[in-house]
Amino acid sequence: MRALLVSCLICFPAAAQTLSMAGVLVNHVERTIRMVVAGEETATAGPPRVREFDAAWPSPDGNATLLSKSGALYLVRRLDGTIPVWRELRDNGAAIGRAAWSEDSSALALYLPGERKLELWKRDAQGELRRSWEADVAAVQERIQSIAVAPEAREAFLATQGRESGTLWILKRDEQPRMLLPLGRAGEMQLIAGSLYLADRGRNEVLRYSGWDAAPRVETLMMAGHGLADPVGFALLAEEKKLLVASAGTSQVLVLDLRSNQLRDPVALDAPPARFERLGAAPLFVLDAGTAAPARLFDASGQRLLAMTAPAAN
Repeated sequence: MRALLVSCLICFPAAAQTLSMAGVLVNHVERTIRMVVAGEETATAGPPRVREFDAAWPSPDGNATLLSKSGALYLVRRLDGTIPVWRELRDNGAAIGRAAWSEDSSALALYLPGERKLELWKRDAQGELRRSWEADVAAVQERIQSIAVAPEAREAFLATQGRESGTLWILKRDEQPRMLLPLGRAGEMQLIAGSLYLADRGRNEVLRYSGWDAAPRVETLMMAGHGLADPVGFALLAEEKKLLVASAGTSQVLVLDLRSNQLRDPVALDAPPARFERLGAAPLFVLDAGTAAPARLFDASGQRLLAMTAPAAN
């Protein structure tokens, strides 16, 4: 379970800070959710908006955060408002091991390790999340490392890890899990514009997988020959057609221009990144594993680091 999650939520009017972007900081060590503002060189967290929960997963569009608390499941909206709005999705249920939103925030996948199943949720015509279907994953013996879900919960994907190797799986309604691809060491995974992007930390690669139903195609976008060592996370900047990869083994962010297939100059980091998670629509990413210590943010537009100042106690 990730200890710290950050998701972009709103944009403040320009004031003393040049970037002046706001987001939500979810800290599982403190069990708090705070607003955070990023400036030119630092980012600062405000007072807690929510306290005491078991786990939280912000949606990519920044409009809501899924919370589990004491066995109940909630969707929390308007964290930037005067009072956050809570909606109970269910009042009791099994513990959630992992969760993932679709890229458009229309669907949600929840892994329930105690029941060895994956629940798929999607938004109805009124925009409310409803449970759509579930998949039995008891046949998947390897540890689930990451999850991806398609818009409208059409299908889901698992990247799993065994003792020596990993596997990519696809899940569909009323079907058994189907193996798609062997992996060295399963890493992060994202489903973007109909293609599955995934990091293989064992083989030092970032792959793009498409056509899994008819004509499977696997492309290696970045590899060890590009200087990649232990890709702990990545992001696709769609408008700029760039792939950013956090290379923990070299303490760098590598940038690949997808139009020319050429590498840009790497960005040196002051310490190895533990992950690379985007803060929503803004090109800002969190690099640290998620502890009570201040986090580092990476500004992709300026290719620079932003230090996270310690949040206020109250």
